[in-house]
Amino acid sequence: MTEHPAPAGRPLGADPEPMTIPVPSPLGSGAVEEAVAIWRTLVALGVRHIAISPGSRSAPLVYALEDPEIAGRLEAHVRIDERAAAFTALGISRRDPGSPGVVVTTSGTATAHLHAAVLEAHHSRTPLIVLTADRPIELRDVGANQATHQVGIYGDAVRFATDLPAPSRDGATEVELRTAVSTLARAFAAATGPHPGPVHVNLCLRDPLVPGAGTVDGPASTGSVSVSESDREPESASVPGPEHGDRLVVTRRIPPREPTPVALPPDPRAVVVAGDGAGPAARAFAEAHRLPLLAEPSSGSRGGPSMVTGYPQLLAQVMADPDHPLRPSQAIVYGHPTLSRPVVGALLGAADVETIIVDPTPSWADASRTASLVVPALALGDADDRADTAARLEDWRREGALLVEASEPTWQQRAALAVWEATGEEDTLVLGSSSLVRDLEQLAPAARGTVLAGRGLAGIDGMASTAGGYALAAEHAPAEDAPDEHTAAEHAPTGRVRLLVGDVTALHDLTGLIVGPLERRPALDVIVVDDSGGRIFSGLEHRRAHPGLLERFFTTPHGADIAAAARALGVDAVRYEGPQALDALVRGLERPTGGLRMIVVGP
Repeated sequence: MTEHPAPAGRPLGADPEPMTIPVPSPLGSGAVEEAVAIWRTLVALGVRHIAISPGSRSAPLVYALEDPEIAGRLEAHVRIDERAAAFTALGISRRDPGSPGVVVTTSGTATAHLHAAVLEAHHSRTPLIVLTADRPIELRDVGANQATHQVGIYGDAVRFATDLPAPSRDGATEVELRTAVSTLARAFAAATGPHPGPVHVNLCLRDPLVPGAGTVDGPASTGSVSVSESDREPESASVPGPEHGDRLVVTRRIPPREPTPVALPPDPRAVVVAGDGAGPAARAFAEAHRLPLLAEPSSGSRGGPSMVTGYPQLLAQVMADPDHPLRPSQAIVYGHPTLSRPVVGALLGAADVETIIVDPTPSWADASRTASLVVPALALGDADDRADTAARLEDWRREGALLVEASEPTWQQRAALAVWEATGEEDTLVLGSSSLVRDLEQLAPAARGTVLAGRGLAGIDGMASTAGGYALAAEHAPAEDAPDEHTAAEHAPTGRVRLLVGDVTALHDLTGLIVGPLERRPALDVIVVDDSGGRIFSGLEHRRAHPGLLERFFTTPHGADIAAAARALGVDAVRYEGPQALDALVRGLERPTGGLRMIVVGP
């Protein structure tokens, strides 16, 4: 679950000025004209980055990128692997959900490679616009090359899905262009709406797939007359496009008002759980009522005088004893908690603990099915100065801190803490789904910078690509993207972006490191804690499996030289190991760099 700020750009009033775009000039290809209209629409709505993989059926969308109307306003990032492209677009959306990333693929198996990113976007509520090129209707179910059933391929994981009919062969009609513009505007509104997530527009494209002149570089049309579909010549003849001057209306949806907070005084023995994407509201509520705050690393709430360090271990002890003096009677849940079994199972599944969930959408997280109440937002109310509440909070904080002080961190945990502590206020840390994020949940102090994680489905897919997309969007802030002071602040330069992952996660997305020589490379540090296998399984119930079974099928040692593999892909990579490895890691993190690099830390 991801917290989403309001979309960038000037706020819409009750009676906003109509937004329009010029109708494309005649180009000798209805597919290319439609593609031009699509990009003009998305750019007008605030899209600034797309990730695209090579393909022929999607070629009209490539030629349309040469349109002077969008010059300097839309940056394309080419990735040879569609899965990497999809997660790159997802990372772009994580940086600024109001300006979501777009991923473009050709037809066929390419569309299937996007599914993992679509699922992560769905479960993390991250906007993502998926454009898949497809054959026209006459080439379906007849054995045509690279033609499969793409309509509905992502099932109920998308907020909006449509199959846009192919425009006329030699020139798109007014109705076809209006349909494309309206459809993309509707998709954008669904992706960035009150229940944000992925959308899918399947684009049927008919030959010719290239502009008649071989390029799209003429001036935008400026005339005033349109040609209706009934005025067209037959398909076999050259069909002119709409004449100069037509403008197409782009529908904008005014964002709904923020939900009205509910006044609900918490129980004095309550705790506040801040899962992934909880945002600052969880911290504010806990501090207002002096309640213990159990905040995951990627919650956006990890800090302040209510935060409890070491809470996973402490909570396991508390919930194991029905008479423990710190046992909660109520849990107030923000975000999507997934990391700790003491939280998700022992606390939220306890029969004597009332669970209240704060979530404005219909897809609230309640894995234990014990929630008694769901509210869209909670009012802070008056500050709670009850002495018993304050004393109880201090007991929680003291006991948690003692557990952290008594711990003897492994070398992997010390490496993770070194990266955490190197993250400054302007920096961003992206965490993979491995043991490391759980190590930080138990041991890390307050977060200083922005911390993100792929906790929608908690998979290891596409983490390098996601972090790379985030870094690309963070770096790119042209002046035209900042029409007012509010937007300029949102796009202010940021510090370093770092990705912290285990070795299996790193290997799983090696293609995310492939950035061609013609592409802008992200300013990204990839830190890999390499213990040759999936350490997380040794901490689950599988640790009781036969050693041979555990090693081969769960921890899966790989024997790969990850730094060498990264160097082979063009990434500046080093490996530190031995007694001085952690010191070398700290020095490496302090060393300034502007490109893509990898630091591998071993035992």
